Amino acid sequence: MSNYDPNQPGQPYDPTSGSDASNPNPYGQNPYGQNQPGQAPYGQNPYGQPQSPAPSFDPYGQPQGGYAPVQPPAQRPKTLQWAFLLILLSGIANAIATWFMFNSNMFANMITSQWSLLQEQMQSDLQANPQLAEDPFVEQMLSSPEAFMAEFNSVMSGFMITSAVISIALYFLVGFFVGRGVSAMRIIATVLAVLSLLGLSMSIATVSMFGDAQAGMLNAMIVLATGLGVAGVVFAWLRPSSEYILARRMARRAGYR
Repeated sequence: MSNYDPNQPGQPYDPTSGSDASNPNPYGQNPYGQNQPGQAPYGQNPYGQPQSPAPSFDPYGQPQGGYAPVQPPAQRPKTLQWAFLLILLSGIANAIATWFMFNSNMFANMITSQWSLLQEQMQSDLQANPQLAEDPFVEQMLSSPEAFMAEFNSVMSGFMITSAVISIALYFLVGFFVGRGVSAMRIIATVLAVLSLLGLSMSIATVSMFGDAQAGMLNAMIVLATGLGVAGVVFAWLRPSSEYILARRMARRAGYR
């Protein structure tokens, strides 16, 4: 067999001539290789804008991409500070009103007006328990309303001081936690304010009936104590206070303490 190309006499035969060895595709490009100029590679945005991942949210309170992290409120509003101060002043005014009431003639007048009924009740108790009749303390108390009040005051004076201190401490705790933005304590303070308003008319009527000349001052102290407490609760429910309490609750859910 001849090694010469029959189409080109005198030239050795080359079977690869007439074709481009570096480009086996007859159409001039590799359909699986390089991209044509101007075409976007597979998987990229043809419009040239970078793709951003969709924001996600962690149900356990941890912020993910696209969401601002939950931050605790920076500063308590003035309304909560006023709520604490007013509730504390209400407790102090209530303790002072109780002390003046105890040292007034109101309890003596109440006992005197009901002395006959009280004496009958005590006599029936003595008949049920004869040993009480031998007690000189009981005998002295039954002698007259004045003697009964003297013994009552000597027993109750220490109790009144203790109850006044406890009352101020309780008002301080309620006001303190309300001022700190504790939602549960705000509800408790609201319930106590409603109860004090419901009992205000009865307290005024009782003091007016048995308070004599001191009734006006005692009623003024009672109204002042109740009004200060109610005003403190109102300040605790104003919009800045409610927004702070809500932000504090959300921050605690996010893990802040």
